[in-house]
Amino acid sequence: MTIAMLGAPSSVGEKFNRAMGILAAMPGRNRANTEYRHVGPFPKRVLGAVPRSEADLASPYTMGWQYLVRDDDGFGVLDISSRENGSYSSFRRGSFALAYNDALEAAEAEASSTQDIYELEIVEIPAAFTLMIIMKSKEVKLYPAFFQGRRLLPEARTFDELQGLAVEGRHPDGSQPSPSPF
Repeated sequence: MTIAMLGAPSSVGEKFNRAMGILAAMPGRNRANTEYRHVGPFPKRVLGAVPRSEADLASPYTMGWQYLVRDDDGFGVLDISSRENGSYSSFRRGSFALAYNDALEAAEAEASSTQDIYELEIVEIPAAFTLMIIMKSKEVKLYPAFFQGRRLLPEARTFDELQGLAVEGRHPDGSQPSPSPF
């Protein structure tokens, strides 16, 4: 298994370090313990609607980069702006970050069972309150973490299954929608 990571500009790493310094200095944080681990950065793209086919994924525009961060407070997702003079734009915790971690682990587990090389990216669809991890190789694999504001079980989905979720408007296991993470 190989997951190919697109190389982020050096400014992204600098922005990440500044953001982590700012977050460590937040009121209520234990200044003695500011250690963290992170995965990423992953390119973050934004779509206007839920994709119906692989062609719909061909035109998302880059919004920046995302890191999955873990510290004593749990998981968090840090968004880094792609603007040259920008900084981090948000830091999200809670069920959003947990779902992100679960989807990433599911994608990594599936990738480890093959010899294919995968390119991984994050796709957000703000209008649909949706976050997906996309893995591209010979085929596209979708790992929606949040879909229409609902946390999903971490597993690969097809485009047809994604559309089925949109039509049904409910979580596959029948649970109630989660509050919007956006």
